[in-house]
Amino acid sequence: MKIECFPVKMKEEEALRIAKGGKNPIVRALFGSKKINLRIMYLESRYITYEMMYKDNIIVKTIKKKKDEDRQKIRVMVEATTCSASYVEDDIATEVKDVEENDIQPTYYEDKRLTDCGAIMAGRMVRRHVGRNLAIKPVEERKVYRPFYIAIYGDMVQGTKARYMPIAADGNVVCRNF
Repeated sequence: MKIECFPVKMKEEEALRIAKGGKNPIVRALFGSKKINLRIMYLESRYITYEMMYKDNIIVKTIKKKKDEDRQKIRVMVEATTCSASYVEDDIATEVKDVEENDIQPTYYEDKRLTDCGAIMAGRMVRRHVGRNLAIKPVEERKVYRPFYIAIYGDMVQGTKARYMPIAADGNVVCRNF
């Protein structure tokens, strides 16, 4: 199956080092000697460009007599597996790759919920203007996949919980504090 995805920038050895605990001695003591299985999975995300229009309310319209409206574009990445959104500063670089269907985790959410989640994030990011109403609409939407190394600790036994850790393999950083 051909998908549009972020390029894998992390080597498997580096992901294995992170899974073993990296520089943390407590994590290394607990999980460093366990058997670790690494698997690469592609998680679905939506790259959405929104156009925001600022319209004056009726009171400001009568005072200013301004007819035009201000427009602004903002880019948001919505993780389709958790329905969480992040602001994207720079344009993304992707590649088309042929992967197996078992290595893809699709979304369980509706498209409308994903675009609404991104619109809420875009509304939080912009500055509020007194006397103006904000209208947000999606202009462009692309389905892109983000590669993750999934480190599974120990053996997979049916009926037991497996401890795992996802490690982003694309080198992108997601910051949720602003």
